[in-house]
Amino acid sequence: MLFTAMILVPASRRPLFDGKRGEFFQIVGTLFSKSSWMIFVIMIITGIAALLGKGFSADQLMNIEFWRTAYGKILMSKLNIFVYVLLISAIHDFWLGPKAVRLMDEMPGDKKTERYKKITSWVGRINLVLGLIILYYASSLVRGLS
Repeated sequence: MLFTAMILVPASRRPLFDGKRGEFFQIVGTLFSKSSWMIFVIMIITGIAALLGKGFSADQLMNIEFWRTAYGKILMSKLNIFVYVLLISAIHDFWLGPKAVRLMDEMPGDKKTERYKKITSWVGRINLVLGLIILYYASSLVRGLS
């Protein structure tokens, strides 16, 4: 997420990409999206493995009492935000992003294009903030902070 904001977007503003920004973002976005969705699957698998590795059983995780503990509440907050990240990523990757990149080349400078670019950018920023919140909760779980 930071790579996109700090490196990719500024690089796309170079004259080399004039008239081709949409194509550039389409290529990079497609590759990045495929990688992101694979990483989401890996995060789910490793998250389950980490819980089992910490000694939690599937029975414990299915018990409402677990989710009432300090650990369970933090984990639930982290998981809820992760679900939001997945939903927002799906909207970004499969609707907003493709629409924005298509408009960049078809109607550069148009108000509709600018609106989609701005919305897509803000959706990415929201996901970045949510990712940082997930990181906070993850470190809280590892460090035993509650």
